[in-house]
Amino acid sequence: FVILLLLSGYTFAKSIETTTINANATIAEPILVIENNPQVDITASQNTGTYIFKVKNYNNQKQTEIDLKYYIQVISNLDKSIELKLYENGKQIKFENNKTDYIKISKDSKKENEYKLEITYNKDKSVSVNDIIQQIQVKVHTEQEKA
Repeated sequence: FVILLLLSGYTFAKSIETTTINANATIAEPILVIENNPQVDITASQNTGTYIFKVKNYNNQKQTEIDLKYYIQVISNLDKSIELKLYENGKQIKFENNKTDYIKISKDSKKENEYKLEITYNKDKSVSVNDIIQQIQVKVHTEQEKA
């Protein structure tokens, strides 16, 4: 039987293969620039104010290398007499619980979104007899879009 196996031509072999891959990876640079105007003061006599700010995906030299998403949030315990409306490029946008939905900004072209936060003080809706002294803080939270 051993002689038959040797003469029939069965071959047993083992092979080892090695592959080397070299890669040069860099980290993509996210760029999101916020430009804003000075603070806005609102009083009982001047009861409306507009806070303007811009969100851009580029700076002077570079454009963002990745897609980003962000939302805008107003941080403050607002009195019932203060009303907020937010406009993006002239159109009013959904602004619930002092927060927007996510807004996407692409890496493919330079993009600039202008926002106007319209703040109105209605003294008649105030439950307080004293003047209201409050600060409103606007935050832009940014995340990288999944690739």
